[in-house]
Amino acid sequence: MKVFTNMQLAASIAFTHMRTRLKQTVVATAGVAFGITVFVFMVSFIKGSNEFIRNIAFEQSPHLRLYNEVQATPGTILDKVQTQAVNIVDHVEPKDVLLSLKDGKQIVQTLQHDHRVSAVSGSVNAQVFYRLGSSAINGIVNGIDFEAENSLFNLQAKLIDGSFQELSTMPNSLVMGAGLAKRLNLKTGDRLTLTTEKGNTFYVTVVGIFKTGMTDIDKQQSYAGLNTVQRFLGVPAAYITDIKVKLHDMELAPAFSKELQAKYGFHGSDWKQDNSTILEGDVIRNMIVYGVAVTILLVAGFGIFNILTMMIYEKMKDIAILKAMGFSDADIRWIFLVQALTIGVTGALLGLLFGFLCSYGISKMPYKSDVMITLDHLPVSFAPVYYITGFTFGIITTALAGYLPSRKASRVDPITILRG
Repeated sequence: MKVFTNMQLAASIAFTHMRTRLKQTVVATAGVAFGITVFVFMVSFIKGSNEFIRNIAFEQSPHLRLYNEVQATPGTILDKVQTQAVNIVDHVEPKDVLLSLKDGKQIVQTLQHDHRVSAVSGSVNAQVFYRLGSSAINGIVNGIDFEAENSLFNLQAKLIDGSFQELSTMPNSLVMGAGLAKRLNLKTGDRLTLTTEKGNTFYVTVVGIFKTGMTDIDKQQSYAGLNTVQRFLGVPAAYITDIKVKLHDMELAPAFSKELQAKYGFHGSDWKQDNSTILEGDVIRNMIVYGVAVTILLVAGFGIFNILTMMIYEKMKDIAILKAMGFSDADIRWIFLVQALTIGVTGALLGLLFGFLCSYGISKMPYKSDVMITLDHLPVSFAPVYYITGFTFGIITTALAGYLPSRKASRVDPITILRG
């Protein structure tokens, strides 16, 4: 009970000190509030932007992919003949590797029954030239089963004109990226010539236009029916070049990819490898945001430190009288710690409120993008962890800023002060 009484009395004295220096108290509180407001706003906005960009990229990237890759021949005929000699051969030609996946369709069916797999699709990627008049643009045609591919990448949501369903009903049809259609000055219903790597030429009809928000994809790629692309290439119906897999838990992708590569002997990649640049960029941007926010909070902490230090010098006689009346060193420390914590808690709560209001306000601002059709307002994240982090850091900063002055105040020698 005595401890509670002493703390209550220390708090009462602390509030009296704060009222006598109301202007400085308000400035210190505003500093903490401003720091946490900036922290919450910056983290929410940049994290929201990062998450939006990541989602756009990940929507176009399977969790893992199996394929065959052209690679250099590991040895030469000389190595087989002259086994004891050191053979040096320049410009070794790449090994002749079939890009088709052996038993690819059977593997797709097997993966469909794996409990880890959410969706799987087999496709054919073909390098082609899109020709219209004197224009010839190099690009890629993806031969797909629309239902399977749509379950992976939600293609239907990216369609801005035409229909994907016509790929399976209309011969020699394709759905083209918006950037590619713009470069060729095409629209739905127009025809153009498509030339494969082997020189085969076909007339195709544009039955739809899509936009993903990824410039490289929109300017180069198109989709056609799986059977259509196989016919363009002159290959059998079992021919596929890619198996794309979506998992229930994307974190399993690296290990699952290695398992499938070892089992079937194909090359493979996972979403972390395919999006390494974006993931590295996230780390750097987070370091910048947290660095700036922490700096602002530290500046606010120094402000509190200076105000409390000045208050101690002004209240030396009051402190000496309190100690002469029987206040312990711990009681004196509590007086100044209560002031620091009061400023910290009040500033932190105001900072969280203003930070939320700023974030909410910017999230409602309309934003029109010609590249990202799904972006109609600025992306903001309202994850509770940012608010908890900001509040915690604000309290820790102000507590540390108040500790040193309170420690100094507790060491005041009342006899020396009262003697002048």
